[in-house]
Amino acid sequence: MNQPLLIVFAILPFFSTIIGGLAALRAQHRLHPLMAIAAGMVIATALSDLMPEAAELIGDDVGRLPLATAMIAGYLAFSAVDALLHARSWERGWVGAPEPDAGATPISPLGIAQSAGIIFHSMLDGVAIGLGFSASADVGILVAVAVLAHDFADGLNVVTLALAAGNSQRIARVVLILDALAPALGVVIGSQVPLARFQLGLLLGAFAGVFLAIGAGHLLPEAQHRRPGMAPTLVLAAAAGAVVILVIQAMLG
Repeated sequence: MNQPLLIVFAILPFFSTIIGGLAALRAQHRLHPLMAIAAGMVIATALSDLMPEAAELIGDDVGRLPLATAMIAGYLAFSAVDALLHARSWERGWVGAPEPDAGATPISPLGIAQSAGIIFHSMLDGVAIGLGFSASADVGILVAVAVLAHDFADGLNVVTLALAAGNSQRIARVVLILDALAPALGVVIGSQVPLARFQLGLLLGAFAGVFLAIGAGHLLPEAQHRRPGMAPTLVLAAAAGAVVILVIQAMLG
């Protein structure tokens, strides 16, 4: 395991999340092309890197069922959580969340729980990075690049949910910092837990399913949600994101 690279990619998601959160406070709906690019990046990482690496670790002697089951489980698990966490997120119209101290919206336990859920989700992004580096440095780098793109969107969401729960911008910034710190904890967990090759393969397969759900089931549809007229352009942006991952993969050999 390449420890210096692992440390670098444990730190970088902090800045990606912070930038996304600050963008939610300022730039709002001008960010849909960036979300589409992130969608392409995580989809390409799942299909071109995580899935083949998981198949190699699991081995041919057990057939295709374990990998397929892990990917489907990851996809469905993320989709179920996403249905709850993002029902009132930034992309679905909550940019008009209450201004600080407006007093119009009571603090919502559900909104706070949703923010906490995104923080936990960000920790799992870090776990994916740690597991990727446990497999190989190349896998770790590609997973980390995709996570950086995805955590930008998570920064958008966690700020909006905090505001929608009736909190001030000061509280939203505190929640954003907690969300930004979560991936580093996940990296420690993912890189330090000892796993056999078969177990590591199953987990990478599950994260391949999660990444497919993030890209195809969440980021790209939400990028199009408020800008339906831009749908063809956003699909091209997603393709550009996928090309970025494929180029990086070719450079890594």
